[in-house]
Amino acid sequence: MEVNKDKLIHWLQELIRIPSITGKEEAISKYVTQELTKIGFNPQVKENNVYFEVGDGSKSLLLNAHLDTVDVGGDWKHDPFGAVMEEGKIFGRGASDDKGNIAAMLEIASLVKDRQINGRLIFTFTTGEEFGAKLEDKGSYILSKVLKADKALVLEPQNDVEEKRANIIYGCRGIENILVHIKGKGSHTGYPERGVNAISKAVEVLAKLEKLDFYKVMAIDQEIRTICMPIRINGGADIFLVPDKCEILVHCRTAPEDNIIVDQVKNICQEVCGENFEIETPYSAPGYIEDPDDPLVDIIRQEAKSFNFTTQTRFAGGRIDASIFKTVGSIPSFCMGVGNRDQMHVVEEFISLEEFITCSEMLKNVIFAYFS
Repeated sequence: MEVNKDKLIHWLQELIRIPSITGKEEAISKYVTQELTKIGFNPQVKENNVYFEVGDGSKSLLLNAHLDTVDVGGDWKHDPFGAVMEEGKIFGRGASDDKGNIAAMLEIASLVKDRQINGRLIFTFTTGEEFGAKLEDKGSYILSKVLKADKALVLEPQNDVEEKRANIIYGCRGIENILVHIKGKGSHTGYPERGVNAISKAVEVLAKLEKLDFYKVMAIDQEIRTICMPIRINGGADIFLVPDKCEILVHCRTAPEDNIIVDQVKNICQEVCGENFEIETPYSAPGYIEDPDDPLVDIIRQEAKSFNFTTQTRFAGGRIDASIFKTVGSIPSFCMGVGNRDQMHVVEEFISLEEFITCSEMLKNVIFAYFS
């Protein structure tokens, strides 16, 4: 039972034509719900997150794709919501990230509708994966609180298409944004000794931060270390005033299980500023690591080989929702999918039709093999 090329293309184009920037997923949630209802399912919807399950038995797998995209950005030759097909590609925001995978899930759902599977296959279409959503508002977090499964397979564009390589993600760094408010003391710039320059204090904090011994873990033979960098600094005063405040936003990509980074930054601030600072953590998301030799990974390797794709297990540079299904839902989680990983978030985003159809078939075979 092969995937239906025409249905896949139809669904992908219709999905691209629905803008679904993070926080504005209602329309695409309704469309996915409508299409699943047409197939014959009765999906549930929780805060625009769509989910349902098929099959029965002790074995279970959660299959996930996210509904939202990043904003359009930049100058496009093609309409970012036009889903134009040209030279073997479909163009549009979300074509690879992540609407190709939503379309693949819809097609898999149609194929399993009247097929007996030896276990429970749980479909989840989630919101808030991209920028802006706090951890507790992400669909993966919301559904992790109510759904349980033996394994989760999170679908993202993870292929190197020209090399015919399918990347299998077994972990990723987390994120910790740390906002530091430094308090100085204003004075006339002719008498700087009477004040405390908040910008100078911020520079000292950042200099010490660069020398910090960050938390690290080993993933296979790779050392994963927390990375921190200042990404925004605000401060200053009138031309003849010593600045009395400065704000730094420190962005950290945290090694899995790093629960010390905020205290490390706080200790530096206390050393430099005494009590004249405040810290906020406006955004946090966990990292995670799984066993790259899990039986599900072996199945992916075998099925990829049958399509003449090589495979590579990778620790992801960016954060993925697999980390939430793992750390919040306690579900061992991996990531693969259709789409070229070089197409995420770019202007003129596209998906190759040949790869889209081939890898949708590969994904379908992985699901059926898991339950065989």
